[in-house]
This record gives sequence, structure tokens and C-alpha cells, in this order.
Amino acid sequence: MKRFSLTSVSNNRGFTLIEILIAITILAFMTMGVISITENAADTMDRTTVLNKNNLQVETALSRFEWDFSQIYSPMYFSSILNMSGASQAGGTTNDRDGDGKDDDTGKPVTPVAQISPELQAYYQVLIQRFEQNQHFKSVSKEGLPIPKFYSPDKTVFEFFTSSNRRKMENTKQSHFGWVRYALGDALPIDPDEEPIPNLPQGLKTLVRYFSVDDPYGDKRIDPEDADHVKAAVLLENVEKMEFEFWDMSRKKWETSLTSIAGAESLLRGVRLSLTWYDSTGFKRTASRIYRNHWPLEVPQDIPAQTPATTLPITEVEIEK
Repeated sequence: MKRFSLTSVSNNRGFTLIEILIAITILAFMTMGVISITENAADTMDRTTVLNKNNLQVETALSRFEWDFSQIYSPMYFSSILNMSGASQAGGTTNDRDGDGKDDDTGKPVTPVAQISPELQAYYQVLIQRFEQNQHFKSVSKEGLPIPKFYSPDKTVFEFFTSSNRRKMENTKQSHFGWVRYALGDALPIDPDEEPIPNLPQGLKTLVRYFSVDDPYGDKRIDPEDADHVKAAVLLENVEKMEFEFWDMSRKKWETSLTSIAGAESLLRGVRLSLTWYDSTGFKRTASRIYRNHWPLEVPQDIPAQTPATTLPITEVEIEK
């Protein structure tokens, strides 16, 4: 007969109820920790996605304006206004209507021009009459090129002539030139399928880009209501405030009125765009950026009065949450 010892029986016993409960408790705490870490990672990813989407939206809007303004076009950047009274006489001057030897728009010394033939005078006179009665153009240059007249009736609207248009199809009858307008438009209709943004104030607008390339040398300014000839694209929603400022080279300061700067209607050196808007989470944000075109003569940057004038960086970007 086989004998069993007390030692062998005690070595083969199972876990007690208390040991099982302790193991279950430890496993529960470990599971809760894993779930918490996973939820935090998912929440962080969602917040990062929303933040990146908001940043991408405003950066796209600012970059779109940079693309257009960097290719702003006017022959005044490399020429001067044609003056028939000066061009009709040998040794006359262009754009010196008061006879002081300086350009009436820029204040710079003017260059004498040679006498031109009666036929060419007649041709230039037709051009002058054609564009002096045009809302988009003010006159022609001494080479006979139309001079665009930039437009900013208030600090929330800026319309200018640009060569940034790119034809979608090869050999189509469409110019690289076009008129573009940045302005505030009405808010978009509320989509019932989207969750409303909390804490939004009333009266918010949208930043809209209007673009017209069908007839860049037309007589009339861009009509935002003309959907057949003007393309409109909403670049940023829930905009509370937008302001354009223009660099005055002579006074070394920013001006909100384009007409207060001599010659700025056809010759701009820098623009500062400031925006205040609400993102998709309801936070109020601001952005300010300085732009210059392809013909910079000096950096448009405010200089404190107590420091000497120096060349400063052109880029000034500030985005706050």
C-alpha cells in the first residue's frame, strides 16, 4: 500500500481566495492604467488634429495673399507716367506737370525725353484717353503700358493687379494678369450636420478672395455679385476683424489709407495684414504678417525714434491663441 506524507499534500495545495482577490485587484489597476494612457493619447491626437487644422486654415489664407501680392504688377516699378506735354518737346520731362524737375507722384528727379513723331503722339493720346477713364487704370507709362490703380476704400478691402494667375489648360485664351480683391464677406450658412462652435459672438464675417481674369483690362472694378466673371473663395471663417496697412517709404510708417501715401495707388512697397478670428474650438486668435513684392527698395519695418535706422528683417509673424 502506498503511503502519503503530510509534506507532499501541503506542497500541492492551490491559491487561496485572498491571493486570487489580490491578483484580480492588481490586474484591474494595471488595466485602468493602460486604458487611461490610451484615452489620453487619443485625446491628445484629437486636440493636435484640431489645432493643426486651424493653423492650416489661417496659414493657407495668409499664403494665398502672399502668392498674389508677391507678384503685384505695375510698370511704375521700372518706368514713369507718360506726359504728352513733356514728350512733345525736345528736352521735356515725363510726369512733371508743375515743372519743378521732379516726378509728381514719387518726388524723384525725372529724366528728359526725346521728341516723338506726330503719329506716335496720336497713338499715345488714344491710350491715355482709353485708360484715364478706367476705374482699374490711371494712365499709361512712357512705354505705352497701362498703369493699374490699386484700390482700398477702407482698411478691410484691398484690390490690386497681379500676374499670379496660372492657366489650368495649355493654350487657353486667358492672361496671366488678373485683378484680385481681399475683403470681408458675410458668414456662411450654418450646416445642420456640423456641431455648432460654442461661445461665438454675433456679426462675424469671412475672409473672401475675389479673382477676375476674364477681362483684366476692363473698365469696371470687381463686382463681388458677378458670379459669372468673378471667382470667390472663402479663405477663413469667423473673422472678427481684418485690417490692411500700407508702407509709406517717405514717412517710414504704416498707413491704413492707401490714398494718403504719394504714388501708392500704383507703387506699393509693403503691406501688413492683421486678422482676428475664432477657431473651430471657439478660441479667439490673432495673426499679423508683413508682405513685400518683387521690387523691394527697403524693408518695411517700424523703427523706434530713439534708435538709428537699420535694416531689419521683413518677416513679422505673431499668432496667439
